[in-house]
Amino acid sequence: MKQLFLFAGLFLLFGVLSCDKKEEITPPGELPSWVKQKAEELSAKKGDSCKYIWVLIYEAQGKYYYNIDFAYSSCSNCNLFDDKGKPVAQSQLAKLPDLKVTDAKPACP
Repeated sequence: MKQLFLFAGLFLLFGVLSCDKKEEITPPGELPSWVKQKAEELSAKKGDSCKYIWVLIYEAQGKYYYNIDFAYSSCSNCNLFDDKGKPVAQSQLAKLPDLKVTDAKPACP
């Protein structure tokens, strides 16, 4: 019985370790799927239509940052994320010397 559990445990361990997470490849000119999903979540939370949400795309030091912006909001960079979808503080973005806005797109097609 112990051998069965040991074998099953090793089998599961190798199964988990063999799973590789493939990074999503976003076609040029399109937003990553996680940005669209996050925009839909934010609009649903506020009870608004996704059509009032724009995504500002920043570039600095070879990395992209996404700001999900409500057209009527006075809060600047409140929903700011890095290219992996992790939240970024406004102060962190302000410290980047070569920051530039590269694009602005509607969150929903």
